Amino acid sequence: MPKATKTATPFDMMNGNGTVTPEALRENVERFVSLAGEFSELSREGLTAATESARVSAKAAQELNAKTISYFQDAMSTGMEAGKSVAAAKSVQEAMELQASYAKSAFDTYMKQCSDMASFMAAAMREASEPLNAHAGQMVEKMQIVK
Repeated sequence: MPKATKTATPFDMMNGNGTVTPEALRENVERFVSLAGEFSELSREGLTAATESARVSAKAAQELNAKTISYFQDAMSTGMEAGKSVAAAKSVQEAMELQASYAKSAFDTYMKQCSDMASFMAAAMREASEPLNAHAGQMVEKMQIVK
């Protein structure tokens, strides 16, 4: 039967009579200093990842704003043209047909815009989360070493 390995504890630096050995103390201090450096590096990398994620998110927000403004400008222009066409109709029947055609076209355009925005936002979220996901993976790897 294989021998079970023991997980190190703080008490492992003590000798049999409960006193701390200089070698064990030195090893633990060196390990602590090394781990402190690792965690400091992880913190720096985390800040870098968060900064990159925020940069990508801000860029996406600007693009989303530009797309939204463009859509509303186009919708207003199309609505104004439709209003002029309806007002110039020669009969009630023609006005209703023009209005129905405009309503269908406006709804189709709106649905396409919603779909495009949803796709854009999903891609932006994936891109913004990439640096954070990569950092989280590094943290998990380093935490495994600490065990």
